[in-house]
Amino acid sequence: MKLKSAEPSSSEEFTPGEIEDWLIRHPDFFQHHPDCLEALKIPHACGEAVSLITRQIELLRTKNRSLQTQINDILHIARENDSLLRRFHQLTIAMLDAASLEDALGALRWLLHDCFQADFVAVRLIQPVIDCPISDLCVSEDCPQLSHFRRILEIGKPECGKPSDEQSAFLFGSVALEVESIALVPLQHAGLKGVLAIGSRDPKRFEPEMGSLFLSQMGDVVAARFVSLLR
Repeated sequence: MKLKSAEPSSSEEFTPGEIEDWLIRHPDFFQHHPDCLEALKIPHACGEAVSLITRQIELLRTKNRSLQTQINDILHIARENDSLLRRFHQLTIAMLDAASLEDALGALRWLLHDCFQADFVAVRLIQPVIDCPISDLCVSEDCPQLSHFRRILEIGKPECGKPSDEQSAFLFGSVALEVESIALVPLQHAGLKGVLAIGSRDPKRFEPEMGSLFLSQMGDVVAARFVSLLR
């Protein structure tokens, strides 16, 4: 709160005398602004010694600041999760609305770009073997480049981090050098096997330690819808 003195100082800051004068004329200030009391530090009259009450108050202030920080962090995570849930709902509806594999792939790419800030999206299907006009969609199981993706297909869990040059070239072709981080999501459901790759120019967008629950759920939805459309 900015204090107004009856005789404002010529400098930008108030002098102690001006603040004292203002508080004397507004004795109920701290009654209406109790938060300000938490920031005040008033030395004890006995000099260097600290009373038990003063020490307890200081500890409570420290604990209060820590709890407030934790609450702010929880609220931030809750807002992010709420936003993520809404975007995931959009993606699910788009997958259900798709009338063909081509529609599903188009909707997937558009939503990942528009709602999830993905710079690059690639899908590679290994099984089943289908005749599809979409270039680079299907690859044979004996393709040598698939050796770079065997691990996530075996463990069935997404992996994030910086891609190898071979991975980027296989997935993103001419723009491979622009990809600094990727999320590799296995697509496995009812005989379907493949990989969904989400790439970013930001090296910190997909880091190895980030959570993968949402990516796993996304892979399940996409794979299940692909199976349904292929049938």
